[in-house]
Amino acid sequence: MPACLRSLSPRCFQQLLRPLGRHLGSYSKAVVIAAAVRTPSAPFRAEEQRLAGLVVDELVKRTSVPREEYNKLIVCSSLKTPAPECRERLSSVAQELGLKCETLALQDDVCSISGLQMTLDCLERGEDQCIITGDTRCQVVQPEHGVLSNELMTVQQPQTRKRAGTELATEPELTPTLGAAALAWTTMQTAQRLNLQPLALLREFAVEQDHEQAMFRLDGREPVTPSDIYTWNMVTGTQKGIPESILGDLHANRLCTHDFKQITASHLLTHLVHSLPAGGLGCAFMGTTDGRSMAMVLEKLVPSIDQVEGLPLLTLYTREPCPLCDDLVEQLEQGFAGQYRLEKVYIDRKENVRFLRLFRHDIPVLFFNGQFLCMHRLNEEALRERLEALN
Repeated sequence: MPACLRSLSPRCFQQLLRPLGRHLGSYSKAVVIAAAVRTPSAPFRAEEQRLAGLVVDELVKRTSVPREEYNKLIVCSSLKTPAPECRERLSSVAQELGLKCETLALQDDVCSISGLQMTLDCLERGEDQCIITGDTRCQVVQPEHGVLSNELMTVQQPQTRKRAGTELATEPELTPTLGAAALAWTTMQTAQRLNLQPLALLREFAVEQDHEQAMFRLDGREPVTPSDIYTWNMVTGTQKGIPESILGDLHANRLCTHDFKQITASHLLTHLVHSLPAGGLGCAFMGTTDGRSMAMVLEKLVPSIDQVEGLPLLTLYTREPCPLCDDLVEQLEQGFAGQYRLEKVYIDRKENVRFLRLFRHDIPVLFFNGQFLCMHRLNEEALRERLEALN
């Protein structure tokens, strides 16, 4: 496994502790994350680009954005597959998903940062309305601490069969496997046009190279200072490399460190955007083997949907008849009565053809205050997480 990310040096941390106000470039358009999702950290096998396709397909449905709105798909890989072959496979997967967009398969160690920079530049120039970025990487099995249900997608887990005495026993395969994550990026203007409720606003984006920061202002606000940050997510080799004095300055109770062998930029940002409280700021910070480091500050957005009598809005995408949808409504009534308002959108009606194209084979699909919650069946854990976050 290539060491894509290195331990962060004390000097990098000291630079990050300065107010994020010195910048070399400026963006005039506010950039938002419309949706983010990743595969669970559990053993399963799939051809790399096929796995990327599964995650991207789930991501598109979570945004409810028509597939023709996506103009670029950027997937970063840590595998050694030749670049032309990667591009060809990724293009084929995109076509199967109905995405008529440019596809880019990046493979170098700093591809995550390169892909993010490319995305922001394209959105600023107005060349692309919606862009998907993603990462695939060989990963080892790791514990799920602090992971929220809504950041994960369901993937069929493979099983191996072995003979135990005279009987065949089925056990999961515990070998290093592929993992994938993806995010959908767009501008606030496009989100409003498409009637989206984005997850987060990109407040700051900094890339350091040769110990000089290149700061990109995205929305013209005052610089963000370390005391504003609710949680820090940092990619390191070992936590021992971080001086205690710096940990104190970063409010160690809000500091999450991640092993560079088990995470990518897309995985890190997906977890960060789902774990932040409404209105909270989170900073993701990582370094690369070529000496560069990236700092990104996200603000979790509050959905702009009026709550009647303090109750959130659940939107159920359904059709008639739909027995699975009826079962989901019954589960809601039994387990969450009085905690929500429910509206139904019938995807088989002429005015809702946009949703028919997205959710034809996936109903029931449920959104919480305009943001994806679950599909196929009720995810009670995800619903509880969202309800608790309102309190």
